[in-house]
Amino acid sequence: MEPSRVPRGPAPRLIFLFCTLTLTLAASAMLCAAIMSDHWEEVGWNREALSQTNISPTWYLDGKVAMLESIPGHGSFSHHFKKKPAFLVPMHGGIWTLCVSLTEDEIRLLERVGFPQEKCINYLNPDEAHEEMRAAWQNRMQNLSISCSLVCMIILGTAVIVGSFGLCRHQISAVLVTGVMYLLAATFALFTLTIIHCKRAQDRNARVFEGPEDGVVGGPVPRSILKARNFTTSWSMDFGWGGVTLCALASVAWILLSKIMRFNPISTMIA
Repeated sequence: MEPSRVPRGPAPRLIFLFCTLTLTLAASAMLCAAIMSDHWEEVGWNREALSQTNISPTWYLDGKVAMLESIPGHGSFSHHFKKKPAFLVPMHGGIWTLCVSLTEDEIRLLERVGFPQEKCINYLNPDEAHEEMRAAWQNRMQNLSISCSLVCMIILGTAVIVGSFGLCRHQISAVLVTGVMYLLAATFALFTLTIIHCKRAQDRNARVFEGPEDGVVGGPVPRSILKARNFTTSWSMDFGWGGVTLCALASVAWILLSKIMRFNPISTMIA
């Protein structure tokens, strides 16, 4: 009687290859989703803090948006608001865009009282008012974060090509380079996260009146009003940190995979 053959499970090397590819796909998808989304930070307004500035705005949409038509104690600027009122609105922004946190219907309702802005502003193609503010500290940081994120995306795309070539042609050096490239992608993504996180930490502009500002649509407002803004990070930032962590792990996995392939070709691992 022939002994029954026990079916073998997948080899540990094959399991490691599958885990490496899965980790790489998850890292690339999470990091690209974070970079392309626009919820890195949210801008809100503290109504109690705003009431302490001796300014009485007109509130719309159940207290979601405030309109300033005149500012007590700033007579030289009162005439400006008669022509172009300022709106204090909630916003959310990312690396590429800054959008008001309002629906299309809410924006159409506000247009009846002079709301001047469309839903989003693209940092790569800003309007005339934002173009004049390119020298501001936050805008320089925003441009730097765009550059780092673009480099990160280019590295990720190149790593996919190099990694696929290394696995298909059994090029150990290409697999090793893929690991290094994912480490570089994680590094530039870390730069982007740090810049976005810290761009509010310092404001080198000493002017009393600003315009335009995040959270403000229309005319300029005094700096005392800007102190009522709240900046909070959102889910895109969490995706970014997760993508950096997975990219670092994927880098280690690809480097270890190159060591395994030195003694075990892909065909042997699959067999």
